[in-house]
Amino acid sequence: TSVAAIIKEADIAHKTFFNHFPTKDHLLEHVACSFADNAYATFREGFTRQADPGKRIAYCLLNIARALEHVNPHYKALLNVYLISGAAAGDLQLRQREQFSAVIRQIVGDADAAGLLKPGVGVDTGTEVVVGLCVATLLNWSLEDAFPIVAKMNAVIAFINASLFLVPPPAHAA
Repeated sequence: TSVAAIIKEADIAHKTFFNHFPTKDHLLEHVACSFADNAYATFREGFTRQADPGKRIAYCLLNIARALEHVNPHYKALLNVYLISGAAAGDLQLRQREQFSAVIRQIVGDADAAGLLKPGVGVDTGTEVVVGLCVATLLNWSLEDAFPIVAKMNAVIAFINASLFLVPPPAHAA
């Protein structure tokens, strides 16, 4: 996606684009940061709404998938350029992956502390499984026009929960 194509599609003047973004990479960085900020807000909300790690993962990932389900095709194309090429600011992708991994590590670590990780699953392995599946699902979504992101994310969530977490014991009535 060239600047000329973005300007034409957005129906804005060349100068207007460059008043807001010095380069296409700055636009990509803005799109990526906006997406990441919204994702982190969803994760923070998931922490306050869910105590069970499986439900916390499900809440976070499913709400992100729902947000992506109906995005503008041009926004999706820009995310695709960013996800595939890493064209924006040097190590922005690495920092965002580290932040995402830290949130997932906290969920998996909380599960471990509560005795809810399956035997043989460590915090590091559990974190990498979740992050890897999410990144793969987002990449597939970014590349396919009719990718059913919500259905695929539901399948990912089911796999994560079945593979990593023990079912928490039912709450006992006092």
